[in-house]
Amino acid sequence: MKLISAMVFLMILLPVVAGAEDVLGDLQPQEKSASIPDDRRNGGTPMDDFAVAQTPDQPDSRTYEYRIGPLDLIEVEVFQAEELSRETRVNTEGYASLPLIGPVKVAGLTAREAERRIEKVLQEKYLQDPHVTVFIKEYESQKITVEGWVKNPGVFPLKGKTTFLQAIANAKGMDRLADFDEVAIFRTENGKTTGYILSYRKVRAGQQIDPVLQNGDIIVVNRSGSKAAWKLFSETLTSFVGWSVLF
Repeated sequence: MKLISAMVFLMILLPVVAGAEDVLGDLQPQEKSASIPDDRRNGGTPMDDFAVAQTPDQPDSRTYEYRIGPLDLIEVEVFQAEELSRETRVNTEGYASLPLIGPVKVAGLTAREAERRIEKVLQEKYLQDPHVTVFIKEYESQKITVEGWVKNPGVFPLKGKTTFLQAIANAKGMDRLADFDEVAIFRTENGKTTGYILSYRKVRAGQQIDPVLQNGDIIVVNRSGSKAAWKLFSETLTSFVGWSVLF
């Protein structure tokens, strides 16, 4: 019965994990890698793909700024030029369509950088000393997923610097039946998904790093007492080409 339950859990989670994007560079798997048996380290199995992370470099919270992406809704205001102001959605190629000047590439820019770029275009064509303000009204290009034993699981937009604890708070907190000591985070890089385990208790106590999340991250909160299911889950993942699971 435990085997069937674990496989059902795997079938539910895999489609979600497959949609993850980007790199898990700011999480530390602590000492989990030390528990990998020697025969798996040197036996030519998929476990050979383990990449033991070192202490990660955390982004400076004082300089972190959200970067505009496709489908984000932005509002552009040009001081004393209402006819040039507009609310517009960034298209799939990263351009915002603006009055008179047409499409301007804003994807990958912070709001401040987008302001400077639009000011430059306006100055070249229409205004002597333009002053532009850009507001991000809808955050659609960057999302994370929180699944499992939280009070409000779902997909949440990244509206700026968001940490693991903030993501759990966005999901209304941990369910009383959740495993507070083993929470999984998945991120995919170049087709390879890496899993990390964090202790919610230790992160809250400041004993473990509270990692900054990135677009596509998937947080999975297991039920308390299901460690055997996690072991089976991690071992099953290694049978897929390109998977590296740090449990």
